[in-house]
Amino acid sequence: MSSPVRPGAAAPAVAAVVLGVVVAACGTLVHRWEVASLPGGVILALVAVMLGAVVARALADGGGVALYALAAILTSQTMTFFGPGGDVLVTGGLLSNVWLLGVPVAAAAAAVTPRSWYAGAPAVPARHSGAQHLGDV
Repeated sequence: MSSPVRPGAAAPAVAAVVLGVVVAACGTLVHRWEVASLPGGVILALVAVMLGAVVARALADGGGVALYALAAILTSQTMTFFGPGGDVLVTGGLLSNVWLLGVPVAAAAAAVTPRSWYAGAPAVPARHSGAQHLGDV
């Protein structure tokens, strides 16, 4: 007998995929922005990819990160080769290469974060033996 499917199990997976598409599309649009000759767009975009991957892991564990990464990579690659009216969103320049290579790296970074970050239970405060507290004086 197969195990029953948990109700609502598909929702986190779908959310991870949608999040990957949205974050990658936005990142593709902003990755070439420069602020005072600094690559602010690609930094912002890669941070967004990493944060999105953390959210995907919190929603659906490792499978969520895999789905998120796949959606983000496919979206960024698709937007690289298929532009409206022949416009180029992703060029052959350094910022574009950093963006295209950084998407899977940033998503993978969330996959290796400690499982305890996503435990759902509050962290147990450390007990201090022999230490005086301000209220004990």
